[in-house]
Amino acid sequence: MASNISSLPEGPVKNNGWTAGNQSYVLHSISLTSSSNPQNKTVISCLLNPALITLLPNPLPPAQPPTQNPSFHVLSTSNKGFGMFATRDIPAGELITNEHPALILPAASLPKEAYDEIGMQLPKKQREILMTMANSRPLEECPSPVEGIVRTNALALDLQFPKSMENDGPSAKLYGGVYPLINRCNHRTFLYHSCGPNAAVKWNLATLSSSLYALRAIRAGEEIHKTYVNPILPRATRVATLLKNYRFLCDCPWCCNVPSTSTTGHSEMTTPSPDQSAQIAVSDNNRALLGKWVFTHPGYLKWSTDLCRADDVVISAHTEALALIEKEGMQGLQNLFIEEIAMCYAILGDEIEFQRWGQKLLRLSKIEDPAMAAKFEDWLIDPVHKFKRWAWRKKQRMQRPGRKRLDKGEDVELPIADDIFRSLFQVDSDDDL
Repeated sequence: MASNISSLPEGPVKNNGWTAGNQSYVLHSISLTSSSNPQNKTVISCLLNPALITLLPNPLPPAQPPTQNPSFHVLSTSNKGFGMFATRDIPAGELITNEHPALILPAASLPKEAYDEIGMQLPKKQREILMTMANSRPLEECPSPVEGIVRTNALALDLQFPKSMENDGPSAKLYGGVYPLINRCNHRTFLYHSCGPNAAVKWNLATLSSSLYALRAIRAGEEIHKTYVNPILPRATRVATLLKNYRFLCDCPWCCNVPSTSTTGHSEMTTPSPDQSAQIAVSDNNRALLGKWVFTHPGYLKWSTDLCRADDVVISAHTEALALIEKEGMQGLQNLFIEEIAMCYAILGDEIEFQRWGQKLLRLSKIEDPAMAAKFEDWLIDPVHKFKRWAWRKKQRMQRPGRKRLDKGEDVELPIADDIFRSLFQVDSDDDL
């Protein structure tokens, strides 16, 4: 349910500092000016450790312009509140929207007054929009509606921390941002969750903004959703985490839930049918495999110089992983495998396949990993000359002893395994072993 705008106290800010554990926090306001219209300003209301303020971008970035010709609209649904729906086909990797957070604050538990005042620091229009966002926490748990909104919607973000905080522990570095648009879509008025999301969010500290982008192709009319839990986790853990932290039951295809409502108004887990239980078991196994895939299958780095391995061993393994990713809707993992497949084809000297996989990675990584996108964009211009180890494995194969004579059809006595062993370890006879 949405918060009541009038539930925030009126009047000036009364306090500017609080402590939680060994950390102190102060209010800080960031005002970003539009480069096209200086009269338009976007305010980010912050609660920060004072040591972080000097590490914020300086000079401040300009305010992000509104999305031109947006590829989505927000519609009311029959059973999940508001949802974000594609108005046209959205290709994988394309930007959906870019937004500054309205709030930046720590994960620490703070007094009600701290949350009230960080909300009151926003201009009236921004504050009113904030207060219509989803709040799944009762007043008994979160007396301030702003805290309830934060606990329901905040997305983790990375900030720069001083050396003086190195020994403060990981919890001191947990901060989150609240986004009125990116968060405001579907279930209880925030971006719809799915354990097989078709979109993801990328935080950029330099611009103080997050980008929502497509992980896979999204069809016109399709709902846009991200994940609020680690999708690698088994279904039971995901469902329990969502119920505890967000108070809703995931009904995505991979969870097989049919939501029901208890007498208290909260979602309750239903018992899966035998067929659904079997489907869940297969999905859980697939996700567990993907979670440890890079540790249990060969990767590009070691394979690239190991001529004892078949030339297609990494490509075959990664193609299998991509098939599981497609089945489980876990395209957030795909770029690692696509990158290594492209690199394999480069070191094998297959320009057609390198171009095919490299172009795919370029489209997918422009927002998720701009540095990787730039690297591949340069290689794709002229891979034969720009990729330093182009066709290395192919060249090594061609230089094997007797290869030229074999190619001419001549008989060649290949070294036996014992001879190879002696050559590698520079052993002359059995007496030297």
